[in-house]
Amino acid sequence: MRRILAAAVTVLAGLVLAVPAVAQDYPSRPIRWVVPFPPGGPTDTLSRILAAKLGETWKAGIVIENKGGAAGAIGTDFVAKSPPDGYTIQLGTQSTNGSNKIFYPNLPYDPITDFEPLTLLGTACMVLVIPNSIPATTPKELVEWIKKQDAPATYAAVTGSSQHIAAELLVRRAAFKGGLVPYRGSAQAQPDLMAGRVTYMFDNLPSALPQARAGRVKALAQTCRTRSSSAPDLPTMVEAGFPDFVVDGWYGMFAPAKTPKAIVDKLSADINKALKDPDSLEKWKTLGFDPIGSTPEAFAKIQKDDLAYWKMMIEYTGVKVE
Repeated sequence: MRRILAAAVTVLAGLVLAVPAVAQDYPSRPIRWVVPFPPGGPTDTLSRILAAKLGETWKAGIVIENKGGAAGAIGTDFVAKSPPDGYTIQLGTQSTNGSNKIFYPNLPYDPITDFEPLTLLGTACMVLVIPNSIPATTPKELVEWIKKQDAPATYAAVTGSSQHIAAELLVRRAAFKGGLVPYRGSAQAQPDLMAGRVTYMFDNLPSALPQARAGRVKALAQTCRTRSSSAPDLPTMVEAGFPDFVVDGWYGMFAPAKTPKAIVDKLSADINKALKDPDSLEKWKTLGFDPIGSTPEAFAKIQKDDLAYWKMMIEYTGVKVE
């Protein structure tokens, strides 16, 4: 998270985006907002909160479309191939617009060249969550319990995601037998986790925190380098006794490549404003989401630099997409 924050904070203080006359009448019709995962997950929730606020600015309206499947590749590819006119945008993640490039050699789009980054929304800290039925309150207690079981542990994750990386990292660092149970998104995995049909999951904080606060699951630790301000009482994996166990990703907004610069700048300015709106800030705090915001240029650099980090993590954990 520190490397992402350092890149973003330097541009936030002077974030002033000029909007040329060509974009002043934009948007004149509804904007299609693509979420590349099923309804109910963190990308969907964040999208709907942001879109509700942006709808006050974009009087033409916003239509949210969930296009899940293939670890987010179906919806992301749809945006990549949409007309670059500013009327199709996407809330993407570190996987859909980053590490999928490493996981899938035949990916039908290029996360870098096929998109115009608009703004970094925030970092995606994850939480190690387990069913209430497992008698553990810390990651080390969970590992001890797993090693006493006759059957290997199972973990829920979207294949090829940061969830997948974190879950497999725990298997390797703690030296126990564990296997992936794949899901299309967090919302689809949660019922099985609550029922104890899978052993654990590293869920995104905005998805995991409400469930933990409601007592439906146990939250044991978070994966960012430092504690999220939304979950100050939840220790990090490093604090819980797993040195260098740091896995973080991000959420960001994108438009198709070659979208006019004037429209890109207007989209970025409006989204940044909605992201820091006082009403939205209260909702982000409840969800466990720490908003950041950035210029398109700063986000483009973060996106490119982050690929090297995820290449290293993928090689270390040995995670593969069959």
